[in-house]
Amino acid sequence: MAGPKKRFRLHKLLMCCVAVLLSFSVAAEQWKVTSLDWQPFSGAALPEGGAGVAVLRAALKAEGIDLVVEFYPWTRAMETAKDPAYAGYFPAWPEDVVTGFVASPVLFRSAVGFVEPKAAPLVWNKLEDLRGKTIGTVQDYGNTPEFMRLIQAGTIKTQVVINDLTNIRKVAGGRIDGAFIDLTNLRYLLKNDARDLAAKVQANARVIDNKDLLLAINTRFANKRAVEILRRGLSKIDSDKIIKEYMARHIN
Repeated sequence: MAGPKKRFRLHKLLMCCVAVLLSFSVAAEQWKVTSLDWQPFSGAALPEGGAGVAVLRAALKAEGIDLVVEFYPWTRAMETAKDPAYAGYFPAWPEDVVTGFVASPVLFRSAVGFVEPKAAPLVWNKLEDLRGKTIGTVQDYGNTPEFMRLIQAGTIKTQVVINDLTNIRKVAGGRIDGAFIDLTNLRYLLKNDARDLAAKVQANARVIDNKDLLLAINTRFANKRAVEILRRGLSKIDSDKIIKEYMARHIN
């Protein structure tokens, strides 16, 4: 018969083995998503991947899920995320959610408007007042339904580019009358990548809308409870606080 000391050692060994096995069995689930350089909300060079990514990571962490983000140009990010290995693409406006994806609960919100020349501000009360103006847009951005309807009707003329920075440069150079843009993104760019243009352009005085930002979830993703999981995770965090604290630490 084993003595007390031997039984204790066997018990301790058994508990260690159980702990190791449990560590493998409860290893965190991992979600892989695609994103773009859309500062300060997302970006490969930003701390934590950006303020919006910090919100998504916190919501998933609250549910024991790790987040991996791959950054691409927006069109490629949307295309890459069609692979079932990806949970989806982020951050997306509701209008950016294409066939094969579903909208997650809202992760955060941000205002959109126009960037305009300081020397020639856009004057409008309703979007139809911009009839005849040439407004810059970014390829594959959903913008707002009303704005897109006016484009399709030919009421507003547009020029499409690959990113917001290009639009700011075109506005500063007088090549377009203005450009549709997220206003937080505009403030970031005028303090950083486009600071040399800050004397020439500004945000229009009117806000078009406060847009919802979400994860476009791949319907082929293995975890079919993704929407429910994100909703539960978001209920456990304060998205606005995360954004504000991120901006205070890293941007402002």
